[in-house]
Amino acid sequence: MIERRLGRTGMDVSVLGLGCYQFTEEFNVMQDTAYEILNYAMDNGITYYDTAEMYGWGESEELLGRALARHRDNPRLCCSTKMGYFERSVKEEYANTVRQTCAEAFVDPVKMMRALKHSMWLLQKDVIDIFNIHEPDWPQWQIDYETASGAAIEFLLEAKKEGLVRSVGFGGWDYHGLARLVKSGKFDFVLPAGGMSLLSKPIYDELIPACVERGVGVALGGGFGQNTPFLIVKDRRWMELLKPIEDERVQNVVKKLERIYRISDETGISLPELTIRYIINHKEIATHVAGARELAHVRQNIESAEKGPLPQDVFRELEEVQAIGECLPIWDLRDLSRELVKKLDHYTGGKI
Repeated sequence: MIERRLGRTGMDVSVLGLGCYQFTEEFNVMQDTAYEILNYAMDNGITYYDTAEMYGWGESEELLGRALARHRDNPRLCCSTKMGYFERSVKEEYANTVRQTCAEAFVDPVKMMRALKHSMWLLQKDVIDIFNIHEPDWPQWQIDYETASGAAIEFLLEAKKEGLVRSVGFGGWDYHGLARLVKSGKFDFVLPAGGMSLLSKPIYDELIPACVERGVGVALGGGFGQNTPFLIVKDRRWMELLKPIEDERVQNVVKKLERIYRISDETGISLPELTIRYIINHKEIATHVAGARELAHVRQNIESAEKGPLPQDVFRELEEVQAIGECLPIWDLRDLSRELVKKLDHYTGGKI
């Protein structure tokens, strides 16, 4: 599989990473399945893994940590994690030991250190490869975007100075805010969630140019539209449900889906493969962290990534699709699809 340099982190990572949220109990996935997914990924070329303390109330970090321990002979494996969502750091039965529910946790370096040390313990790592603030736009963090300062930012930089973490950054949805922080030059890494799909790529408006200028590594999350079903399974009934909605942004989605589905028909490439390979065409993105709830998902994703970028003619067609016009944001589209699926007499495609 192709590898790329993850910006200022200095690490080379596989262009396909693994998002480690969906194989937790929160998504009704058994631990044996999670182990199968992780073992297969680590044995078949995926070197980058993204998690967070809130994923599965800590279960994700624990599962990933055990898998990394089983593969200690592979020095290329690396991971990133995030602090935030302190009330979801661990399952309820452990709440009295490490959970932090009060707002002061977002500005208290003692509590942040407790979160970092807990992640290190679960991940079984003496040093975290990449440590991030989760959703830095939350007001609880009290971050000053003008000066790129605040208690959490100072904590990140100090943890890096002390050698507890190798690189620092952010993960979130506020692409404008992330771009402002990137421009400060203080950070090594960013993970924009939902910032690019076959329908749109808002991170290219401001965030990606800032990352290129500052040499910041980019890992993309949510490339399948946060599991928006009409971006996973080609089912033209979706367009019939979307057409009556009087919103120009929704109608642009219909126009884009018509083109995307035609491209898929003509090339014989499935929507997930189109997505993975289209993202690989963008060299500014070092890795795409796709989630998996079944072993088949990670197998198929690896097979797609190993084919490399799309041919230039197919890539140009998808770029033309992007230019059709503004569409509803991915998160809103996903919520809309949840309502529309109720109108289908049967649906066996992508999970929503």
